[in-house]
This record gives sequence, C-alpha cells and structure tokens, in this order.
Amino acid sequence: MSELSKRQNFSLLMLGFIAAAFGGWVYEEICVYLLYHHIYNRGMLHLTLCPIYGFGAWGLYLLLHRIRKTWLYFICSVLIASAFEYGCSYLLEFLFHRSYWTYQGWPLSVQDRISLISSLIFGLLAVIFARLILPALKRAVCKGNRNLWFGISLLSLAVMLGDFCLVVHGN
Repeated sequence: MSELSKRQNFSLLMLGFIAAAFGGWVYEEICVYLLYHHIYNRGMLHLTLCPIYGFGAWGLYLLLHRIRKTWLYFICSVLIASAFEYGCSYLLEFLFHRSYWTYQGWPLSVQDRISLISSLIFGLLAVIFARLILPALKRAVCKGNRNLWFGISLLSLAVMLGDFCLVVHGN
C-alpha cells in the first residue's frame, strides 16, 4: 500500500477511533447486561460510543505497533491496560472522591479495581483493533474516494464534539 496522505491519515485516525469507541460501548453494554440483566447506557455521550476505548486502542497501538508477534502484542496490551486501569481507579478516586467502576464479585480481581478477565478482554480487543480493524480501514481509505472518507471523518468529529458539548452543558 502506498503512503497515506494527511487526509487519509486523518480519516484512518477518526474511523479507527469510532470503531474502537463503539466496540468499547458494545463491550460495556454486554457486561452490564450479563451482570445485572438490564440495559444501561455506559457511555458518557448521547452517542453509542465510549471514547476511552478509542483513546486506549490508539494509545496501545502507538506504543506497540512495532511488535510483530501477535501473542506478544496481546501480553503487552494486557499488562499496559491493567496498569492504566489500576492507576486510573486511584487517580479518579483521589480527584473526585468516588469509585467509577468496581470488579467486586469478579473472580481474579485485584482490590476490585482490575480483573484478570477484563484485562484479558482488553488485550483481545487491542489485538482485534491492531490486526483486523486498522488494516481493513486502511484498505478502505486507500482504495475509496479520499474526499468522501475525509468528509465522513470531519462530520464524525463534528458530531462527537457537538455531543460532548451537550453533555458538558447538561443537555
């Protein structure tokens, strides 16, 4: 594949972010349904997206993209995601004096802040993102109409930013 233009890179970045954020939202919804037997919107936005998964997927990819062995990519993703989630749980509790999630009752949890099960799922999601989703999106962006993909990406960014503004202002 040829080198990507700036517009194609932007499109890949946005489409990858949306794919990971939507996948994270689906994962969260499935977990809540399996644990509590009801649907509860786990996202912070009105959209069906959990942005932390978009940032996490890209963060892991940027840190680990040079790793070629999928099993090693998986293990590194599990370790980094676990450390990040554990650290975030303390940071958010310190800053806001409340816990935003718990793995209470989950087997193999550490202080109810992280769980081996969720960490393994995060590692699997990171591998799926890096090895399946990004290559498919890159092929689509390279072969498709550059202006169309760029327009879709700009529109997606505008919608997400608009939704974020609505949430921040309480609407």
